[in-house]
Amino acid sequence: MKSGDLVIRRPDDGTDEAGIGTICLVEDAYVVVEWSDGQRTEIPLPAPSEVEVASIGSLRYRSLRDGESLQREFAESPVSVLVTLLGERGGTASLGQLRLWTRQLKLAGECDGTWWAGVPKELDADPRLTKVRRGTQWKLLDLPAEHADVEAAVEADPLSSSAPEIRMDSHATGPDGTERAVGRLNEQASKTPMLPGNPAEEAEGHDAHIREPSGADLRLSSEERGRYEAALRRQEAVVEELQAERDRLGLRIADLQAELERSDGQADVLRQQAADLSSNLVEVNRRAGALADKVQRREGELRQVRQGGRAVSQSQLRQARMGGLRVLAAVLAEVADHVVHGTDIDGSGAADALYRRALTQAVAANVTDIGIAGEETGFDPVRHRFTTAGSAEWVVVERPGFAWQPGTPQEVVLVPALVRAAGQ
Repeated sequence: MKSGDLVIRRPDDGTDEAGIGTICLVEDAYVVVEWSDGQRTEIPLPAPSEVEVASIGSLRYRSLRDGESLQREFAESPVSVLVTLLGERGGTASLGQLRLWTRQLKLAGECDGTWWAGVPKELDADPRLTKVRRGTQWKLLDLPAEHADVEAAVEADPLSSSAPEIRMDSHATGPDGTERAVGRLNEQASKTPMLPGNPAEEAEGHDAHIREPSGADLRLSSEERGRYEAALRRQEAVVEELQAERDRLGLRIADLQAELERSDGQADVLRQQAADLSSNLVEVNRRAGALADKVQRREGELRQVRQGGRAVSQSQLRQARMGGLRVLAAVLAEVADHVVHGTDIDGSGAADALYRRALTQAVAANVTDIGIAGEETGFDPVRHRFTTAGSAEWVVVERPGFAWQPGTPQEVVLVPALVRAAGQ
């Protein structure tokens, strides 16, 4: 791993959403990765199995950074891309493995089986590849011999390449305190005449052919002195400019500090205002809550009043209706008694017809008769009443009664039927 490589980490939940990051720091035991969301994490070395590394310049790296450019390159020269892919994936692969790898890199999405059927011929014709394993796989050959010789030569003599000579001038101080260039050491030494040396020193390995420069050599000409003075003035001008820039920066820093102090003061005022607003908001919320509770209580009271008024109205309406129905039932009872015990003067049966019509109208109001005159039935203490004191299980209806069916299974007896004991 090195800085700039991409790191692909698959999530633990098995989804396809992979995290992609860039290596920004490489240490001995870990690397620091900056992810696409800006966060940085450490990954230990060696990297875990769920972490994939894409080196800079690799096809995997290019597919993540510039997939469209790689797709265009594959469309223009697919064999070249396949050879590169073969070299990156171990050097040996079958046609199925190449198809799988290109699918992972999203390169051959539009290439069908017919297109892939012509790829083996192009791979066989490529001089960089050879068939292995009975012709089922292709293997990437080694580099040509001339390339290997060049690399070996470069490794054997890494300093053979020409490089610009660096001029190293030495300076010496003269008796007048000025400096002069004495040229490159090797060149100066080559121009210095050899002095007779001490044989003992030569035997001990001392270099006697280098002598100290004399005072005459250290003296500067007027032209050289002028050049150095001009250079010194330029340096002084640069120093003055730097000092002026330093002063300007100092003033700018002072202004920024003053602005920072003003900003701090404004921030304190804003914080105090925010605190006051927060306290006011708390008080407003408290009052709003109290008003909401009061409104809810008022609504509850109003609902109860409405329900109570509705109940009273319905009760009064029921009572009024019951009263009218009882009057109707009493009239019907009288008419029935008249029909049962009375006779028409002309014998036309008009009373019976009137009773039938009245009973029909009563049925329309859910008022029905209880029993028929002369009918024998079982005694019901709610629907029957004896004409005289007594009791019996079976009775005979002397006068029919009337009941109201309010639409519920339980009826309301308006006028009970008059009965007598059977057999009397």
